[in-house]
Amino acid sequence: MNPTFSLAHINTRCATVALALAALALHGGLAGAGELGGSSYPVGVELGYGDMLPPGLYNLAYYSRSQASSLKGESGQDLGWARYRLSADTISYRLQYVWDTPLLGASAESALVLPFPAVDLEKRVSSALPDTSGSRFGMTDPLLVPLRLAWKGETLNHSVGLEIVAPLGAYDVNARVNTGRNYWQFAPAYALTWRPSAETVIGLKLRYGINTRNDETKYRSGDEFTLEYNAGYKLSPTMTLGLQGYSFRQTTDDELNGQPTSATNGRLIGSGIGNRGSANAIGPFLSCRFSPRFAVTAKYQQDFDVRNRGEFKRFWLQALLPF
Repeated sequence: MNPTFSLAHINTRCATVALALAALALHGGLAGAGELGGSSYPVGVELGYGDMLPPGLYNLAYYSRSQASSLKGESGQDLGWARYRLSADTISYRLQYVWDTPLLGASAESALVLPFPAVDLEKRVSSALPDTSGSRFGMTDPLLVPLRLAWKGETLNHSVGLEIVAPLGAYDVNARVNTGRNYWQFAPAYALTWRPSAETVIGLKLRYGINTRNDETKYRSGDEFTLEYNAGYKLSPTMTLGLQGYSFRQTTDDELNGQPTSATNGRLIGSGIGNRGSANAIGPFLSCRFSPRFAVTAKYQQDFDVRNRGEFKRFWLQALLPF
């Protein structure tokens, strides 16, 4: 990422929260695959993936609005609950430092992301069962990027890194709604950005998240694979328009007390075994650079082909701050 800010630069500057605005308000929903639904990683937050900013300290701010009114089952069917609506408004701060000294021929950075979601959940499985609605505001699990390395080529940049989501968010095992998830996630990631022409940029990121067990509930959410992608075109030296999206696939079963979730242990969502979730999303983005140190990106995403998760629509507003 160089200060001239193409889409890819807004990436590391404005979307490299890559990593895990962690529960960006329970990104995927409060019911579905994974305990509490969703994931501790805010899939879809990034744009340019293989780039890195010049050495220095950077401040970034993020706002997201996520809404779901439908909960999908094993075959993508609506589960038909009496009431289900989830909305989350999240403000996040990212502190990012790009080191002066190269490592293994690559630029190196470290980052910390602190997200603060306000979650409002309306949930009632049937009129005969208790209402389990609630709301909560608090810090969710922060994301730490101890090290990311990026190599720059003539038209192709790529990077590798480790992302860690730490269970430091607000959590109470008896609460109806939590912003924290009370378990760790460790995720290696690989990303690339390709510029086939001066006006065009294409990027993708591959990430594999490994979840630990929630010791309060004895529940272990399944591991997850995500693919994020984008393609953008520069309308002018300061403006880029494009499409971005992602695919999310849970690769292992959710487990309760060491056994896959099922109808017999009472933690199954929909049908099938293991609550394995999946989802896809796509939508437009617009990136604008107002100065070398100030840029804004707006994005919209709509979920489709969802399994064992809430079906969401999301709006993102991301900014590189000029201080």
